[in-house]
Amino acid sequence: MSYQPKRMSNDDNPYRSNNYNRGESTRSYYNETRQSNYGKTQNSKPQNSKPQNYKSKGNKKINKVMLAFKILALVFFITTIVFYVSINKLNLLPTSYFVAFTLAEIIITALITIGLAKTHKTYKLNVLCLIIMLLLTGIYLYVINFANAANDFLGSVFQEVKETEEYFVVVRDDSVYESIEDLDGESIYAFQIEEDVREDINKEINANFKTQDNLTNLGNDLLDEKIEAILVSSSQYAMISEEIEDFEDDTRIIYKSNHEIEKTAEVSAGDSKYTIENGVFNVYISGIDTSGSISNVSRSDANIIATVNTKTHEVLLTSIPRDYYVTLHSKGAKDKLTHSGIYGINETVTTVEDLLDIDINYYVRVNFTTVIKLVDVLGGIDVYSANSFSRGGYTFSQGYNHLNGDAALVFSRERYSFASGDNQRVKNQQAVIEAIAKKVLNSTTLLTRYTDILDSLQGSFQTNIEQDEMSSLVRAQLSDMSSWKFSNNALEGTGSYGPTYSMGSTQLYIMLPNQTSVANAKAKINEAMGE
Repeated sequence: MSYQPKRMSNDDNPYRSNNYNRGESTRSYYNETRQSNYGKTQNSKPQNSKPQNYKSKGNKKINKVMLAFKILALVFFITTIVFYVSINKLNLLPTSYFVAFTLAEIIITALITIGLAKTHKTYKLNVLCLIIMLLLTGIYLYVINFANAANDFLGSVFQEVKETEEYFVVVRDDSVYESIEDLDGESIYAFQIEEDVREDINKEINANFKTQDNLTNLGNDLLDEKIEAILVSSSQYAMISEEIEDFEDDTRIIYKSNHEIEKTAEVSAGDSKYTIENGVFNVYISGIDTSGSISNVSRSDANIIATVNTKTHEVLLTSIPRDYYVTLHSKGAKDKLTHSGIYGINETVTTVEDLLDIDINYYVRVNFTTVIKLVDVLGGIDVYSANSFSRGGYTFSQGYNHLNGDAALVFSRERYSFASGDNQRVKNQQAVIEAIAKKVLNSTTLLTRYTDILDSLQGSFQTNIEQDEMSSLVRAQLSDMSSWKFSNNALEGTGSYGPTYSMGSTQLYIMLPNQTSVANAKAKINEAMGE
């Protein structure tokens, strides 16, 4: 029987048991340590936690900045739209200019808007677009202000103005009559009276109207206590005041009635070939001797025909003395040209058409307020005077004089200081117009005082030229930017005295037309029109 060694169990073998247990212990320790470290890793804060939080805050800051840029991009986009609409409403750009303007606006707006709103690696491009945006926005707002002022002005100018005139019931300053009611049943004397004014007064009282054939005698009879009350228009009141010294101080106005002037003839292009559209036309410029609203009719103190030929780029200014003795178109009676303004601008235009046998389809009407306000807004004008004289508290030296609005008005109205009377006044009026034009057309003046200039013309400027016609003239000029040639001419005559339709048998200073001068003026106008 062979010998079989006894196999010891692990428990009986101390060496194996110890080695085994040591291995188990090592593995156990390793596992416990790994688990312990894993737990610490899981439960403790990571060492890079601070940079991750900082990155989160940075992203929020970037988002806020980009939001601001996007808002600015939206504001710029809206401003551009308003700017574009304002320019479009003016309708002054030629078609080629407007197409180029539109394309440029689309490209610029797209580039600036995208440059602002898009996120870039750095803010450099955003900031650059922001700077450009601010500059353009400033320019756009400036132009929008100009455009709105121009649209407001043109909107008021190209509206039909109803011409009106006030009528006054006048008594002596020491009269016992204080109001219109005190004249109930009494006689009121007049030189000329409109039916609507008669009806208006009869609504207040039962008046007995009587007429006289001499306006000056009417005023004298009132002051001499031969009559107690007179009815005169504002223009007649002014004319009496010129003829009778201290008339205004010695009388009182106790009632006023407003009269709307009825158009005796229509002034329009109609079927005429002399139109703005055809490029050859006449414009009558009337300066009335009154202040305030342009709707008030008054005597036409300045009378100039502007003959415009856009084909040859020539303008002929033909001046007519205010005292020219003419036949009123609708009255068929002799009067001074200045008095035609009392019956409305249409009466003046048609009377001059008859005088020169020409076609006048357009007019521009301004008053004293226009001159004073415009010259003052311009900071004064430099006017050349051919003579030295004093009038209205001002002294004018031969040569250039710097004038404010009131001085310019006095200068342009004066005629008694000159041997040639009204002939010299016409030249002085042309000098004032030329000085104003030079100042207005100065680029610095237009940029700095554009809106003020338009504001000064509000309510004191009237024309029958349509806005589309005016726009077409501007577009045509912008298309070729041609220079214009200006020339002047003035009708002449001989001073005299005679009766007038507007003042009856009162002998007034008049100017008898020089027929050769009239014929020459007609020939020059036709020549300028290409006839």
